Amino acid sequence: MKNFSLALAAAALCGCASFNSGDVKVRRDTAAAMFADKAITPFAELEVVWQGFPYKAPTETIGEGSASKKKIVRPQPVEPGDAGDFTQDAREIFTEAGLYDPDRGRGRLRLELTTFGRWNYGDLFRSFLVDTGFIFIIPASLRVNYFLRSDFAVPAGPVRVETEARNKTTFHLLMAPLYPFFPPGRKEAGLLRQMLWRSATDVYSRLKAGGGVPADLPAAAGKKAAGETLSGPPVPPDRTWLPGEEPAVETDTPPIKPETPDKTWVVPESSKHEAPPPADPIKPAAADRSWETKTAPEETPDD
Repeated sequence: MKNFSLALAAAALCGCASFNSGDVKVRRDTAAAMFADKAITPFAELEVVWQGFPYKAPTETIGEGSASKKKIVRPQPVEPGDAGDFTQDAREIFTEAGLYDPDRGRGRLRLELTTFGRWNYGDLFRSFLVDTGFIFIIPASLRVNYFLRSDFAVPAGPVRVETEARNKTTFHLLMAPLYPFFPPGRKEAGLLRQMLWRSATDVYSRLKAGGGVPADLPAAAGKKAAGETLSGPPVPPDRTWLPGEEPAVETDTPPIKPETPDKTWVVPESSKHEAPPPADPIKPAAADRSWETKTAPEETPDD
């Protein structure tokens, strides 16, 4: 029994394989021009932010919010270890590309990575593997979307570069032999590095087109909004009436008033069943025949 449990746990951990997709291919001519260009001015500051919307099973959202007021889902920061590794990779790649140098650079480059549906093995055993029946007989997949946004400024104004990618992990018992070659963690790390290289070439192209010299990037509006305090009371709940009472419906349109009827006079009781007399009495028309009939003579009986 113990050996069977260990085999089942090993299959649960290894019965999956991940595959990457997205427009993250780097053009060789652009990369060669970026490495050979020594006249472009790099950035002096590199700000890296990683936040995301974690994976949630459909059953976990039951009871959240209401029909009239849905729950607002806000992004959450990722684990410090993952965020630190991503920041280190970003600094290495942009330094190697010649776009980041704290000593001789100027301006600021902001990298913001947002993930949708990112999961870990704890989420799988807590919800996905439990809610999905026959997980190792019928294949099931989880998709994670990655959205990388790069903001900087040139003398003409602010510039934004966006890169998107996806990671699909398929769970099935037959995927266990592919796990050593396509593990989810390693595929994600490779995908993020590929997205950084693609973003570096796109930033270089836009920076070169803007003059090759970065400008001062305005501060993000999100930081200012995050530091503000509430200036009023919280929003009241949806139901403000007691059970058994009719809720008051508040609309912008005024209520509809009934119109005044056209006939306002009262009909007497005595004349309700009497027909009114005709205005002109009907007279018979004159006869067409004007001659008179003669009286036939009497006939006497024969003796």
